[in-house]
Amino acid sequence: MVFWNTPRSTRLYRLAYLPQKRDRMLSYRAMRFALISILASIVACSATAEDTLLKCGDCEKIRVDRVIDGDTLDSRSGRVRIYGIDTPERGQPCASKATNRLSELAGNSVRLEDGPRLTDQFGRRLAYVYTEDGSSIDEILVREGLASAWTEDGQHRDFLVELERTTRESEFGCLWSK
Repeated sequence: MVFWNTPRSTRLYRLAYLPQKRDRMLSYRAMRFALISILASIVACSATAEDTLLKCGDCEKIRVDRVIDGDTLDSRSGRVRIYGIDTPERGQPCASKATNRLSELAGNSVRLEDGPRLTDQFGRRLAYVYTEDGSSIDEILVREGLASAWTEDGQHRDFLVELERTTRESEFGCLWSK
């Protein structure tokens, strides 16, 4: 935008520099999107559960008392809702597969990484959940087509959303196979 009551040198600067700055910002966003897409594609093609890009080997470790459903588990400190994903509810298609897979991955203990919100509207703790060795259970469930990614918030949102898109496009897993 040019204001004619500003000095000529300022007008020339705005005409010459601002479009370049805008183009650099667009280029940055495009490169960020491309990088996230590439990383999600690599993860979607991974074969083993231990090969996750999201890791947390030094996060808080808790004992798992029981798995409630595909995205909720109980511990001595209370109920934990997995942050960043949503799995089908009981009675819906794929619910039992997601619950069984979470039971396999969680075992007797998991590691927790807090997200931006600490609890949900039901008072459950919200946390990204990792296996005992630090592999992301969120990532595994999305990659295997047993969970969808939250789109509202979370530090791993962009990665999980892109991973879900890649998994959905490849029609892989219980949720996305036709």
